[in-house]
Amino acid sequence: MPINFLKKIIQQEKTVSDDEYWMKKSPSKACVDYIESFYSFYDINSETEHWIFNDGFPAIILFPEKNNKVCIDIDGKENIIKSGWVDAGVIKKAYVRYIENFDYILIVRFRPECFYKLFKLNPSFFKSRNIASLADIDFDIELSNEIFAADSIEKKIDVIESYVKNLIPINTKTGLLNSAIELINQTKGQISVANVIREVGVNYKWLERNFSKHLGFTPKEYIQLQRFLSAYINMYNEPHDLLDIAITNGYYDYNHFLKEFKGFTGKTPIEYISKK
Repeated sequence: MPINFLKKIIQQEKTVSDDEYWMKKSPSKACVDYIESFYSFYDINSETEHWIFNDGFPAIILFPEKNNKVCIDIDGKENIIKSGWVDAGVIKKAYVRYIENFDYILIVRFRPECFYKLFKLNPSFFKSRNIASLADIDFDIELSNEIFAADSIEKKIDVIESYVKNLIPINTKTGLLNSAIELINQTKGQISVANVIREVGVNYKWLERNFSKHLGFTPKEYIQLQRFLSAYINMYNEPHDLLDIAITNGYYDYNHFLKEFKGFTGKTPIEYISKK
């Protein structure tokens, strides 16, 4: 999702800021194991551009109207996306540019171990693409029509929850995987795969197999995402000492952080900060 939204979600910043207004809504009890939360961001201005990043939690980003459009640039190639998009996996060098004003954007953030089962997607689906349109994942047409026919965010959420309740699989057991994900999140990626295995009480093959099966990437990749996101947020808030930010977040040195930053954004930290 756009990094300016994700940063607020991760930091749980106040809901009203100088430039943006946003709200969080927790899912109903029936959906809490499948949907992390709903987020709505208001007054989206056209001609603004934001880097897109996914922290391992698949998200569906929905526009107010079915015919609303944005331009998404993926490694230099522009794509016009209508209605909304889905992002998951490891996203690199992707930016969204709003080409019209939106009253709001609704984001449905799913728990990673459940998303692929709910929508019957192979976890490797996002290996070959960073971002997908709703049509790419065969998003239910009747559901789409019902969502965009709803005249308020609250009604759209009710439609989505009703649909998800009917999709919930029986006997989904991912307790140990949840524990591994939560541990990595709590440590902000400053933990080795070996320590995750020891703390959770599983072996390496089990951990790698279940990450690949339910999330679509390896434990090491998930750790890297959390570490990088933590470093990015530190850099965004205090951009003056990049070496200290790199070391504090578990990088060997500044060059290690620089290489990863360019891989995700296509820019150096200095270039990114200067255009922020």
